[in-house]
Amino acid sequence: MEKGVLVAVEGIDGSGLTTHARLLVESLSSQGFRSVYTKEPTYGPVGQLIRKFLSLPNPDNRLLALLFAADRVWHYFEDPDLPGGGIGGALEQGYIVVTDRYKYSSIAYQGSFTSIDWVWSINSVVPEAFIIVYIDVDVDTAIKRITSRAKIEAYETRERLSIIKETFQRVLEIAKQNGVKIIHIKASEPEERTIESVSREILEKILSALENP
Repeated sequence: MEKGVLVAVEGIDGSGLTTHARLLVESLSSQGFRSVYTKEPTYGPVGQLIRKFLSLPNPDNRLLALLFAADRVWHYFEDPDLPGGGIGGALEQGYIVVTDRYKYSSIAYQGSFTSIDWVWSINSVVPEAFIIVYIDVDVDTAIKRITSRAKIEAYETRERLSIIKETFQRVLEIAKQNGVKIIHIKASEPEERTIESVSREILEKILSALENP
């Protein structure tokens, strides 16, 4: 590929984003595509600060929105762990960059408790993804997965995730209007699906989107 493609894997906490983003990179690599996995928040200087705030029960959403936006700029333009020194550099080198969360998570999460328009505006310095893979799980399934973890973060409550899930639908609609391809994967309805079946559907739909840009 002469020019790379940015794929953002999105959804509420407990959706299996990390699992499926990593599996997608493995599958794409096995198909002969140059692909790379990355994640937000990053492990860069601002990302490390974000992780500290997320461990608090009620961090300020305005502050988090600004920190996420700053971390995202670093991720896109300066991250030394990616080929080319950031998402943008990797795209220039022709990689399919699969990011485990991107600006759409910030818009849904912090936008739910501040202003969607404001959070979108402070993230406008980085471009839209080419594809959003939205992994849709019901809140009960998400909570069940989250409570099995050793550490629970600020947004990982039933009430907050229910609000964020609703906001995500508005975010996806706006992104679609902006020209982003949306791949909507129902991973828990009418019943919870296997990792393998979800992963297979994601790959099939990604390959179709790449063939028909």
